[in-house]
Amino acid sequence: MTKRAEIIWAAQNGRHSTYERITHIGGGVANPWKLTIKDAIKLVDNGKWRFFVMRDGVEVKVEALTSRTGCRYLKTANDRNEPHDLLTLPDFPAEEETAAPALTDQATA
Repeated sequence: MTKRAEIIWAAQNGRHSTYERITHIGGGVANPWKLTIKDAIKLVDNGKWRFFVMRDGVEVKVEALTSRTGCRYLKTANDRNEPHDLLTLPDFPAEEETAAPALTDQATA
């Protein structure tokens, strides 16, 4: 069964390419988690996890795609070609930078 997790944070590296700018995603309030983009894409591709963001009270699916240059990235179903919804998410809170474990096959809060 596919597990679900809401993305509420996104760490960025400042690169010019929007496809390569996000380095990590994370979420969870009671049980915070953090994943590299590469790990998150693998979890989406193998069907183990389904990520989403909330926009105006509506759940929006996060998809894994490949850019024209061959870069794998995440974007929401609302976005056209670039991950604009994810780029608007806040960075990880300072205490989450070191404390957040990677997401596992266990459910998140």
